[in-house]
Amino acid sequence: MTTEGANAGTLDLVGGALALDFANTAGGRGTRFAVDYLAGPPDLVAWANHARLIDMPAGHGPQSPEIDRASGQALLATAKRLREAIYEACADIADGKPASSVALSTIGNFAAGALAAAQLTPASEGNFTLSFDPSTVEKAILGPVAISAMDLLRTGPLDRLKQCPGEDCGWLFLDGSKNGSRRWCDMATCGNRHKGHRHRAKIHG
Repeated sequence: MTTEGANAGTLDLVGGALALDFANTAGGRGTRFAVDYLAGPPDLVAWANHARLIDMPAGHGPQSPEIDRASGQALLATAKRLREAIYEACADIADGKPASSVALSTIGNFAAGALAAAQLTPASEGNFTLSFDPSTVEKAILGPVAISAMDLLRTGPLDRLKQCPGEDCGWLFLDGSKNGSRRWCDMATCGNRHKGHRHRAKIHG
């Protein structure tokens, strides 16, 4: 995971699914290393731009002059409710447990609302895709995330859903390696940090 100097607009998108990348806007849950990269409404817009859900210039979005502060904070609270439901359900599955029924219900409700607001628009190769009105920030950001979570839970591959064991991480990802041996969200960060800890322990142990 990205750590030093990270913000919502620079986080590594290593989840393998949009919903997992959104769940990964927090890390180290339940530990002394806990961090939430969605500290304010602008962080949500920054992440959505980074994930290419929207194309919104800086200064626009939940705290732009068109949308008051209360609306921005309400949107952020709604986004975090969806994020934590995705995290809870997927962390359970990654741990071999039944997914929380409350989390599944929350995801289902968000996905139902997203489908009601979506439009089918032509995509490549004669197919269609779901699109959302970009002027409605909540639907434009949370709609695709909710649909991604629903698709992931419906079609998987859930046997490849894993959680990084890094103490300050806990990010979720789909293991796309050929033999299913991927352990870390990113070997260059959490993996190397773990190897460094083991090396120092051997030297001082």
